[in-house]
Amino acid sequence: MTNALSWFQSMMFDREKLIEYKFRILLSLFIILLIIFAVFYRGINGAASIEVIFVGLLFSTVSLLHASWAIFKIKQLDKKKN
Repeated sequence: MTNALSWFQSMMFDREKLIEYKFRILLSLFIILLIIFAVFYRGINGAASIEVIFVGLLFSTVSLLHASWAIFKIKQLDKKKN
């Protein structure tokens, strides 16, 4: 069971994409700030804007959390190697 779990966790991130994960964090933060700015600047007008806010924030937050987790796991693996 633990072998299958370790295989699954290794498939959730790629150790060679550390720079890409850092870029995804910056991009996710930018999208979140852009959505917040748009809400304050334009307001919430109708169901379409609520959908864009919900989907945009959900996607950005999930991407941010995944990239942070992947960087954390990569750093842990690097510590184990050394």
